[in-house]
Amino acid sequence: MRIPPIPAFMRQERVELERQTDDGFGEPVAIPRCRIDRSATLSPTDYQMTSGCSARVFIDATEYQGEVMEGDLIAFDGEKHAVASVQRCDHPDGTPHHWEVDVQ
Repeated sequence: MRIPPIPAFMRQERVELERQTDDGFGEPVAIPRCRIDRSATLSPTDYQMTSGCSARVFIDATEYQGEVMEGDLIAFDGEKHAVASVQRCDHPDGTPHHWEVDVQ
């Protein structure tokens, strides 16, 4: 069973990903049709709202087949953002469906 991709109307933004290498960062890779949730600036805890990531980026596997790792850079809105955490969401067969990337 395959999960359908994230609908295209929900993926209207473009980002550039710079992967970490042994010599710094690689060349930017353009990833079209991503979703950027800029409302993720506060994270709830058991006691209060605390500063969290500056955004959550959803990258569908139909647009990008590589990997995203903590410490990589994602550029959007004219700025580069560091990847703070990555959650890879897979199809039942173990292949990637999408990545949910928190950036700071």
